[in-house]
Amino acid sequence: PYRWGGSSPSTGFDCSGLVSWAYARLGIALPHSSYALYDKGRPVPVARLRAGDLLFFSGLGHVGLYVGRGRMVHAPQSGRLVEVVRLGGSGYGSRLVGAGRIVRR
Repeated sequence: PYRWGGSSPSTGFDCSGLVSWAYARLGIALPHSSYALYDKGRPVPVARLRAGDLLFFSGLGHVGLYVGRGRMVHAPQSGRLVEVVRLGGSGYGSRLVGAGRIVRR
């Protein structure tokens, strides 16, 4: 479920908690803040998105993970579950303001 400040599958996630948890599984530490995450990745044009790229939305208060085929996984808001949505059909696509790729160093 969505949980503000959440970063665990057992207790719930907020959007940046989901992203930081997923990358931690790969041994990559990321901040638990959509605003801080915006500066962590290399900018990527929408036409070149790959699975794992970070997606940022208007105001930078929301982040999701691109999973391919025009879809993302994200923790949307209180009272909802983590979900996979199509960018084009969900209303999120029109609010997309940037994408970033995390590169292992």
